[in-house]
Amino acid sequence: MDILFIFLIGSIFGSFFGLIVDRIPLRKSIIFGRSHCDSCQQLLAYRDLIPIFSQISSGSHCRYCKSKIPYLYVFLEFSSALIFVLAWVNYLKPSQFLLIILSLILSAFDYRQHSFPFVIWFIFALSFILIFPLSPLFYFWLILAVLAEKFNLRVGSGDFLWFFTASFSLTFLNEMLLLQIACSLGIIYYLITKKRVEIAFIPFLTIAYLMLLFGHQILSP
Repeated sequence: MDILFIFLIGSIFGSFFGLIVDRIPLRKSIIFGRSHCDSCQQLLAYRDLIPIFSQISSGSHCRYCKSKIPYLYVFLEFSSALIFVLAWVNYLKPSQFLLIILSLILSAFDYRQHSFPFVIWFIFALSFILIFPLSPLFYFWLILAVLAEKFNLRVGSGDFLWFFTASFSLTFLNEMLLLQIACSLGIIYYLITKKRVEIAFIPFLTIAYLMLLFGHQILSP
C-alpha cells in the first residue's frame, strides 16, 4: 500500500514536471493558471488531470477537440512515479535519485527546445552542493561549461553542466565510460534517423547513466 501511495505521489510530480516543460519556455506561471488544451484552449476538468490514467483513458487525445496529446506527458508521469518507488525501496541513493529526476526534466527540455532553463539546473545543483561534499572534479566541468558558452566547442554548455551534477554520484572513470556510451547511442540514432540537425544530447546521457546504474557498473565517487 505504501508503494502504491509513493507511486501516485511520484506521478503527480511527473505531471508537474510536464507543466514546467510546457510553461517555462512561454514565460508563463508554473503556479497560477489552470491547465488547458494547447489546441482548443479548453480548461481541463479534474478527470482530465489524473496522472497517467487520464491520458491513457482518453487514447492520448483531447476529449474536447480530439487533438493529439504528446506521449511526453505520460512518459514523465510514469517515469517519475517509478523513480520515486525505487528511491522509496532504497534501490537509489539520494544523489542518484536527484540526478535521475533532474535528467528527466532536462531531457524533456532538451528534446523539445535543444536547451534548458539555467534556473532549473541551478536549483538542483544548489541542492547537491548543500547536501553532498564537493571535489575538484566539479570545477573541471564548470570551466568547460563556461568555455562552451564563450566558444564553439561543438558541445553545449548544458551538457557540461549535467556532468557537474553527475559528479556527485559518479567517478571520473564512470563519467568517461558514460560519455562513450552516450556518444555511441547518439551516432546510432543519427545513422538510423539520418537527421542532419542538432541532436538533443542530454537524453542520451540520461540513457547511458541508467544503463550503467541498472547494469551495476557505477562506482561510488
